[in-house]
Amino acid sequence: MRRHIALVGAVLLGAQALGAQVQTKQFDLGAHIGQQVFSKGTALENTPFVGLDATYQLPWNPLASLIKGSSFGVGMLVDVSRPVTRGDQFDAVAFDFGDTTFLYAVSQRVTLLHGGLEAVVGVPVGRMRMYGFAGTGIYSIFLDPRAVKRNEKFTNPMATFGGGLNYPISASIGVRAQLRTVTFTNFDRNRLDAGTTYIHDQRIRDALPAADPTSKNPTNMQFSFVFQYIPGGN
Repeated sequence: MRRHIALVGAVLLGAQALGAQVQTKQFDLGAHIGQQVFSKGTALENTPFVGLDATYQLPWNPLASLIKGSSFGVGMLVDVSRPVTRGDQFDAVAFDFGDTTFLYAVSQRVTLLHGGLEAVVGVPVGRMRMYGFAGTGIYSIFLDPRAVKRNEKFTNPMATFGGGLNYPISASIGVRAQLRTVTFTNFDRNRLDAGTTYIHDQRIRDALPAADPTSKNPTNMQFSFVFQYIPGGN
């Protein structure tokens, strides 16, 4: 009888220890604040942004046998910013008053939204943790209805990758420094022209400097500081 009691106690203690290992830091949340740096060809001014991410650490880790303490997870991201368009990247708008013509570069403030899914890998570096990620999602640009005289947005796929360093402050709280690249697809700079409701100048073609070369797939950068929370971290 005593042997049975001892055996049951050993099994319970082993299950408790195993459960503690499985629950270690499976889920974390991050709140971002940072600076978004756009490719010049997008005709968007650099601007601050805010965002959120959530990552779930999978029990299956393809790096476990190669790197001790490594992790592998899947995550979600969303961020928002309010950049201003660069009016000098579009044709000037002309207003005639008697024998005088005034030329203006027209800008607008748009709302940019990113959302997506990503795979995240992490490896320990002393007390800190280095991580990298890659994923895909969508970007949406909402035009200013006061500038373009209509409600309009456009949405296309995007790709993203990057990485950073994570410094734990406690079992549940940490901070991260992060760099992310975001590549737009099917991007059309002309859709950001806020001067389409006016008369474009067709007489003085060199009134503004030549626009920067543009691309259908521009790559932008995000530099951010992240506050991280790990529910039930241990």
